[in-house]
Amino acid sequence: MRRVGILGLALAMSFVGEAAAQVPAPPPPSSAPTVATSPLDNYAAAAATTIIAEQACPGVQVRAGQLTTLRLAARVNAGQEAMLEEKLRTRATQVRQQLAADGREAWCSAALAAFGPDGTVAKGVLATGARIR
Repeated sequence: MRRVGILGLALAMSFVGEAAAQVPAPPPPSSAPTVATSPLDNYAAAAATTIIAEQACPGVQVRAGQLTTLRLAARVNAGQEAMLEEKLRTRATQVRQQLAADGREAWCSAALAAFGPDGTVAKGVLATGARIR
């Protein structure tokens, strides 16, 4: 059975704000009990995944406006910046480890399925093809 780890994205959705904007929840580690995650954790997982997808997956670009929408939905405020930076570093390390474990082709496919035009977690954060301006 193929493992898709961070992108075994039957991720729980976190609804934030009046518009109920979607911010993906990171999956729990396989050996840890399921715990509630915060919108900040969810945003860090989405940001790390999509930014690394842009670097690792040929022809994939992050749509910055869509990523900003996720950040706004998570209601990241100035007082949380230091905490967010730490969460982003931690999540990026986890995402890179998962990319190495799954292999680029499988991982990129899962990232696009979760964050691409028809994304199951957040639609349109990742795009393929022509450069986005």
